[in-house]
Amino acid sequence: MALAADARSRDDDLMASSFLPRLLAGTWFAAEIPAGPLARLAKIGRLVDYPTGDVVVREGEPCREFGVVTSGRIAIRLGLPGDEDRTILTIEPGDVVGWSAVLPPGFATSTAVVVAHASVVAFDGVQLRTALAADPELAAVVYQRLLASVARRLTATRTQLLDLYRPAGEPW
Repeated sequence: MALAADARSRDDDLMASSFLPRLLAGTWFAAEIPAGPLARLAKIGRLVDYPTGDVVVREGEPCREFGVVTSGRIAIRLGLPGDEDRTILTIEPGDVVGWSAVLPPGFATSTAVVVAHASVVAFDGVQLRTALAADPELAAVVYQRLLASVARRLTATRTQLLDLYRPAGEPW
């Protein structure tokens, strides 16, 4: 039994040291992260597959993991009082899910539902926050990329809202 655990540990180390950094580097989120911080980030990540229909995070509930989508599509939905959740945005490879896990208290501000089988490099929120607090170089690049992600998401949502509430006959 100990041998199997040792082999699994080596496999996990191999994935973190080679596969996950390459996978992350292929996303817009991590493409500009230098090799050293990227390797340290990947070391605390794990690849998670979500089938269509899975809920990744639920609005108002604790958000325990932060993730970078590497394949698939995930709908970001907001709860509407007296109505069903409404999709406000669909995220794709390179986008992040569960950013609430990065900043305590870590409650999800929306629900994320997989609409096309998705793979996500997931990071435990506590472990990620600990790593960011201990490694200023890693913190600088992750927070910069996270802020870029938030800005992208706000721009996309704003554009969608403009389309939704545009008066009929507007030339744009």
